Amino acid sequence: MIDILLVDDQKILLEGLKKVFEPVPDIAVCATCALAELAEEACLRYRPDLVLMDICMESRTSGIRICRRLKERFPKIRVVMMTGMSELAFVGWARDAGADSFIYKEAAGEAFLDCIRRTMAGEHVFPVIRGRDTFGAAEANLTERELEILQLICRSKSREEIAELLGISKRTVGFHITNMLEKTGHKSVVGLAVEAAEKGLTSAETQNECERDDTVFS
Repeated sequence: MIDILLVDDQKILLEGLKKVFEPVPDIAVCATCALAELAEEACLRYRPDLVLMDICMESRTSGIRICRRLKERFPKIRVVMMTGMSELAFVGWARDAGADSFIYKEAAGEAFLDCIRRTMAGEHVFPVIRGRDTFGAAEANLTERELEILQLICRSKSREEIAELLGISKRTVGFHITNMLEKTGHKSVVGLAVEAAEKGLTSAETQNECERDDTVFS
């Protein structure tokens, strides 16, 4: 039996997922949380095998931050991140936070069951989005921090402003930019920013919604 902890602030989704899992003999919902901050306490109390958690919730702490905490504190618990938003950067953020798998909320019930079972079997299930979550001719992957800096560049923020917003030095910002250019093969950050905009990875509104705590991605 796979015991699951559901973490999402949308009660309709929680109820919907519970109904999907109810008739399944090998999966059971041991508890639900409407606040990300309660996930750690719930893990201590219910000892789930897997946590299925939304990335962005109406709370002080994002799912990304809680995912990091859970993987550090409960390394044996599998974590599957989910979102109803289409911003592709979330996939990279989930990977960097240590999530075992990732699924979009609009997926069918069978897809959720398949993702959970495969994750518990040791697989890492992530969406395959060829050519859209990689950059440059080298099809390079960017880290969570690099994507964050790239988004701010696309919002016309200067290196000084980026450093201030992220709480890092201007030199560190420059280091990340240089690293991005070397990995992707772009000659200038302008070209990289254009590619990011074309791929829809620069939604400031979506990122702000996820960053209700301004230290989530620091």
